[in-house]
Amino acid sequence: MANQDFNLIGAIKVRSAEESDAVNLHAYCFPEKTIEQVTEELKTDLEADSGTYRLVAEASGYPIGQITVKKDAADSQIAQVGSLAVAGPFRQLGVADYLMEAAAATATANDVKSLEIELAPSETSVIQRYKAWGFAEKPVVILQKVLGEAEAAAETAGEKIEVEADDTDENAEEAEVSETGDGQRSLLDRYLGDTQ
Repeated sequence: MANQDFNLIGAIKVRSAEESDAVNLHAYCFPEKTIEQVTEELKTDLEADSGTYRLVAEASGYPIGQITVKKDAADSQIAQVGSLAVAGPFRQLGVADYLMEAAAATATANDVKSLEIELAPSETSVIQRYKAWGFAEKPVVILQKVLGEAEAAAETAGEKIEVEADDTDENAEEAEVSETGDGQRSLLDRYLGDTQ
């Protein structure tokens, strides 16, 4: 048989997810998860009080992509987009663009004024894609303290932790920190007062 070209014509439809989509979402978007995990996550998102809108992109009756829009618990005018997934063969067809457009429309229809997504700085190609969709970086400060085993064990046992102060520290009288954190608040208040 000789090589032949075929013109395949189809439509991509974006709609709200349904419980019956779990099997196909598992097969096309989340094969690394179990069908039970996908089903449970879908059910949770579809609960009336979840504040989550899950949209699927459908081709020939099969969900081949999806995205979620979840309202922020503290501010209902902000929503996080997430779980954007598109089956491999459909990625070059702009399905993610359609899903993002539908997510923005769904958010707007539900009184959301701002969409956000949190990404690791190392995900440069993903960040660039979201910027192409109109997202902009906003300054965020993330503070982290990795506790050693001794500090963590003392904190879980409810013991008093004492902080040693250098003799040259002008805040030496505040060096002992109680379980309630009053000493920390006092130090913080003093520091903020000194810097303002």
